[in-house]
Amino acid sequence: MTKSHRIAAGGIVFKGEKLLLVRYRGSEKGSYFVCPGGRLEDDENILQAIIREVNEETGIQVEPKRVIAIEDLVSDRTKMIKVWMLCDFKAGDLQATLEAEKEGIVEVGWFSKEQLLGEVLFPEILVENDWNKIQSESWQVICLPSTHADF
Repeated sequence: MTKSHRIAAGGIVFKGEKLLLVRYRGSEKGSYFVCPGGRLEDDENILQAIIREVNEETGIQVEPKRVIAIEDLVSDRTKMIKVWMLCDFKAGDLQATLEAEKEGIVEVGWFSKEQLLGEVLFPEILVENDWNKIQSESWQVICLPSTHADF
């Protein structure tokens, strides 16, 4: 069986010591947090997709700055390459959008690392690395190993 291929993009957005996240209601594994993002539409590039997805899911406006990680996600039917970019917060107030609700997002917010202890968080580089290091100019792009995903 041939897998379909997707390109997706996500925004890693910090505001002070807090990170912009959305919580999805989970399947059998429970809920999880992830930085906002999603698939590219046919007429857009990575930067445009991040700006659109972050706004659709959170009501926030951002400016993508640089690539932080490239993720390889594989399900039974699909292979997805996701580009994670560090973004600057530009404007906007958090809001639960209709688009977010349709996608299964149950919460949007700014979260500190302490608030996320014991929670499932994606991309995993946000669990494994110091957030200040991720934001620094010396950060090197990470190509994450292939991971099985439920999508």
